[in-house]
Amino acid sequence: MKIAIVSNCQGDGLAKCLMAMNATLEVEFVVITKLWDGSVQLGDLLRDYDLVLAQKMIEPHVAAEHAHKVHYFPSFAFPAFHPDMTYVRGTRQDGKVDTVYTPMVHYNSAIVLHGYLRGLSVDEIVASFGHETFSRLGYLDGWPTAKAAFLQEADEIGLPLSDRFDNWVKSGCFMYSFNHPSIHVIADVSADLLTKLGIEIHSRNAARYVVDDLRTMPVWPIYPEIAESLGLSGDYAFKRHDPHGTISLRQFVEESVAAYAEFQRDTLEPLNFRLDEYDRLLGFTANGERVEPQGHVKRAPGKGNPYRGLPDFHFWKRAVAEPAMEDVDPVSSPRFTVAREQKVATAGSCFAQHIARTLSANGFNYLVTETAPPELDASQAHARNFGVFSARYGNVYTARQLLQLIRRINGDFVPAEQYWMRDDGRLVDPFRPQIEPDGFADIDALVHARDAHFASVRAMFEQMDVLVFTLGLTEGWRSREDGAVYPLAPGVAGGSMDPERYEFVNFTASEVVADLQASLDLLRVINPAAKVILTVSPVPLIATFEPRHVLTSTTYSKSVLRVAADEIRAANAHVEYFPSYEIITGAYTRGAYFEEDLRSVKDAGVAHVMRLFLQHYMTSDDATSDAAARAHRELANIVCDEEAIANFQVG
Repeated sequence: MKIAIVSNCQGDGLAKCLMAMNATLEVEFVVITKLWDGSVQLGDLLRDYDLVLAQKMIEPHVAAEHAHKVHYFPSFAFPAFHPDMTYVRGTRQDGKVDTVYTPMVHYNSAIVLHGYLRGLSVDEIVASFGHETFSRLGYLDGWPTAKAAFLQEADEIGLPLSDRFDNWVKSGCFMYSFNHPSIHVIADVSADLLTKLGIEIHSRNAARYVVDDLRTMPVWPIYPEIAESLGLSGDYAFKRHDPHGTISLRQFVEESVAAYAEFQRDTLEPLNFRLDEYDRLLGFTANGERVEPQGHVKRAPGKGNPYRGLPDFHFWKRAVAEPAMEDVDPVSSPRFTVAREQKVATAGSCFAQHIARTLSANGFNYLVTETAPPELDASQAHARNFGVFSARYGNVYTARQLLQLIRRINGDFVPAEQYWMRDDGRLVDPFRPQIEPDGFADIDALVHARDAHFASVRAMFEQMDVLVFTLGLTEGWRSREDGAVYPLAPGVAGGSMDPERYEFVNFTASEVVADLQASLDLLRVINPAAKVILTVSPVPLIATFEPRHVLTSTTYSKSVLRVAADEIRAANAHVEYFPSYEIITGAYTRGAYFEEDLRSVKDAGVAHVMRLFLQHYMTSDDATSDAAARAHRELANIVCDEEAIANFQVG
């Protein structure tokens, strides 16, 4: 069988994999630029070959009578690892329009180009590479939209790759640049194509021995801050094609700036981003004059007041004392937002339930993996804790509970105590003692429910895009035997207090930080792309076991949790803190958001919290996914040589 592959440079690897998988195939790779320059005619390929495998960009040129011969494969465009990459064209000093070549051949950095065009020095451009810049530009939260666009394209061509994608993620970074995949990705797609076409596969291990030509070409680094947000290891080592070897970020910037200087400055034009949008995000005026971007370019030494000119939210009077209570907004510069289609999971104290209800009520994708049996009506399901959180774990008040829950579903921790008995002889699960109002009849029923629960929790962690975890308490009770921590003291909902078996614990800030970090590390193994939003419950302790006033214990507990959340956010690029605690308890409310018991939060307070949560973190505009799809198509149509210039719109 004769097969022609028409595509960008990825097609060469595809051709080699197809022939390695079935040696009877005769496969020829035709780079798509040969169609555009007329050196190869598509009609000739359709006449001379049994099948034509191509990327979707040729579809408009395929006549209806030949459509049955053409089958499509993905563009392999996936920018989440390398969101800074772009192509640039411009007019040289001699008047020739050309593609700009950097040390990475035709690959350019959007940050470097923008900095050059806005008059930044090499030192300033190098200094701008960091978390603040990447956060402003959306580099740290592009994974969900990139993944959705990639899988959508695969679905549209009838080659679903969701399972394949999950396996690629487990292997680490599977892209050398935003459109150069590793050979094992190409091999997987090759196998799926052959299966779809009904062609026998003789070898499924082509990736072991087919030469990975794309690896010999430029390899763009995963910037450290981006890598950290994805649970990977990153650097600024730019691997060149010719001569081989790596260069540093500074050398890359210096040589890129030198390349730009060979062009007329006002003609330089990037492919996949808008300069005015980068102006807005990075703090430049609309006409291109420089306004110092906050947080990622160091201020020049000066004698002025360093607080002068800062935004209002830096000042108590302007941000807290003067605004109306309902207008106070302590949220500033979130690291990421959550699109409507992204799966959001919730866990933590009872205050986290408000977020779950708000997400559901506003049409967001609230993830529930442990669903009620169909015979239960809504009230019965709620009474048995279905849908209260993403899974039926009940209240997870402490960071240690979260850590032990993850370790338990992984099989790394099996508590010695499996059940508590109630006064009526029914059994309860010590780690979620109130999820079944009637308890369990016997240990078999309890274990069966627990196993189903663990499977649901595992599915939640694997599927979620964002976890909202509300920290509630530092006080708790634990087993003296193995350190297992319970949500309620023994004797409250089952079992009985035995000082020989149980002890009171009040976690310190360092312990909470360690537990949260360990939890995040385990979650990164399960789901490297998931983001986390931490909050602190504003609800005071109902009682303390410490020998001191409950108000003092409440202050200690909330202070520890707040400090821990801040430390964890500072140490993890994929973690954000949302100030629900400050919104409810801030001095500006004068206690107005608490009921008469000074503990229960009024509806007005909850509404204030949820309004700001939606305002800052939730992207409700469906244009988000449309924009992602457009950006994906734009990248998909990029070719890997000087013909990239053809993809620009000449204005």
